[in-house]
Amino acid sequence: MPKRIPHTADSEVITGSKTTEDYLKMQKKIGKFYFKDFLLKFEKLNKTGRYLEVGPGPGYQTGMVLEKFNPKEIIGLEYSPDMIKVAQEYINGKGFSNIIKFVNGAVEDTKLINGMGKFDVIYSTFSLHHWSDPIKGINNLYDLLNKNGVLFIYDFYRGGIFYSLKIKRGIWNSIRASYNSSEIQKMLKELNITKYNINRKNLYMDIAITKN
Repeated sequence: MPKRIPHTADSEVITGSKTTEDYLKMQKKIGKFYFKDFLLKFEKLNKTGRYLEVGPGPGYQTGMVLEKFNPKEIIGLEYSPDMIKVAQEYINGKGFSNIIKFVNGAVEDTKLINGMGKFDVIYSTFSLHHWSDPIKGINNLYDLLNKNGVLFIYDFYRGGIFYSLKIKRGIWNSIRASYNSSEIQKMLKELNITKYNINRKNLYMDIAITKN
């Protein structure tokens, strides 16, 4: 299996007003295609209630999830303050500010996480490979789930031709920084989490963990 090459420190967080605004513009252009597989998998969970989105970025996907699945509330946990500013403006413009809120922080911050209450669904798209401590992050998020709640993580899969083939620098780096199914299984075993499914499709891997 190809070696994991984590992101360098300066590539971890997208900052700056122009950069984050451009990121939102990019998602508006390709988001329906980019998130298509995630949304199909997410729909199969058939879960409503209170949602937590980890790494919402500029809020485009957050709005899509609200419109498609009609949860009671979505909290977006985002590490970049500049992303939150753009996301809040975008959500306000959509008229969703009474249902969607954003919090600045990271999944590894146990104190912050524990103060967020319980959730029926927690989901993350293309952010797992950025987490500094994925075992701690998964454990913190698992603790936030209500009984029978689901933690759904969707990310790139490290392996195959895409590991060495330079498609686009950003995606290529993300694939090299991502995990494979064996590594995820090892993490979940360490956390004594037994109720889960891992699926791989081409560039992508999804993990659905159900709270016992």
